[in-house]
Amino acid sequence: MPVANSKAYYEDNKEKINAQSKEFYRKNREKCLAYNKEYWKKNKEKLKSYYKEYKKKYYQDNKEKVKARKKEYRKKNKEKVALQRREYDLKKKYNITLKEKKIILKKQNNKCKICSFKFDENEFKSIACIDHCHTTNKIRGLLCRTCNIGLGYFKDNTESLTNAINYLEEA
Repeated sequence: MPVANSKAYYEDNKEKINAQSKEFYRKNREKCLAYNKEYWKKNKEKLKSYYKEYKKKYYQDNKEKVKARKKEYRKKNKEKVALQRREYDLKKKYNITLKEKKIILKKQNNKCKICSFKFDENEFKSIACIDHCHTTNKIRGLLCRTCNIGLGYFKDNTESLTNAINYLEEA
């Protein structure tokens, strides 16, 4: 059967064909899932590159439409997007999740590890900063902005910090 005829047949019988497909899938769900899983395993690289190219082409052909849809989504889901962004930043910078940060906060009684300032995650000035060693990238704890900046200015040098303490005690 020529392609034009099969397209025409499909168009004329779209609802009937879709109903048959759904019914077949409903009756043979497990079989279909197993087949799809096996097919994906065998053709993983081919499918990945196909979808990658498909997405790229779709984006190129529908740039404005995609941008408008993304903008609308961000507008409707501000809190969700902000939470995802925070989660992404934490994972990228410190390799921890938001849940792990909350556990550390709880261990510190929601206070700065140095000055005991009480954190308020709803207020920008009161958000806990993650203090970490810049050589090992190991997290030491959560600090208020002031303590975190102070340690930064001293470049984590304990000798300089000790000298500053001695200076303050002498004065």
